[in-house]
Amino acid sequence: MKRIIDGQTYNTETATQIFVGGSDFSNAWWGIYQTRAGAFFKIVVNHDGEEVQEFKPITDAEAQKLLEKHANHLVEKYFDVVEGGSAERRMTVRLPINLARRVEEAAASKNASVNAYVMRALERSVTEDGHAKSFE
Repeated sequence: MKRIIDGQTYNTETATQIFVGGSDFSNAWWGIYQTRAGAFFKIVVNHDGEEVQEFKPITDAEAQKLLEKHANHLVEKYFDVVEGGSAERRMTVRLPINLARRVEEAAASKNASVNAYVMRALERSVTEDGHAKSFE
């Protein structure tokens, strides 16, 4: 199945099937897929197993909530999660491809993970901007 939504292609043939759930009493099913570029989408098929009732992109947060509810064992495979009580917070930042590649190359040249490299760069930047470290 393939749909173009808001200029973006969502195709089950090229995407990774993350989870599919169904009914024991009919041919109805629904699934979560992830495109090669990392976007999630959801498909819902009616009871005859033929008619697509829903085919739409979903946010990372929506995909994570669905997996937490229906396939908890897959959550850590697709999302960064922290242990309860952790003093960390996840933040998603979208970068142009050329900048993302430069960040990855810079981190590799410093023998650091992208996360560690970006954290140091952000800390340096906010400090230079005059913001003191917060210890909340």
